[in-house]
Amino acid sequence: MSTRSPEAIQDAFYSWYDGLTDNQQEGFAEAWPLVKDAALDLLSDKDSMTDRIADAGLDADTLPGCTLKNWQALQSVLDDIVPETNGEA
Repeated sequence: MSTRSPEAIQDAFYSWYDGLTDNQQEGFAEAWPLVKDAALDLLSDKDSMTDRIADAGLDADTLPGCTLKNWQALQSVLDDIVPETNGEA
């Protein structure tokens, strides 16, 4: 993803998201605020996330890198398409 343009990221996400059922899209929309928070925590202080990463069955030392710029490009795409739920922004 690090070499993809914002447009390519958007196209890939739309393709994936459009393939979800209505219930899956709703579930993703409900989880999206939590995903954003966790991603920002991971990008800003990966060491503080080590236990959560291990709980997910992953090794923090082997996770692929992601720049803040790339995350912001993806987040922008998702924020535009994922509907807000329960008044959350």
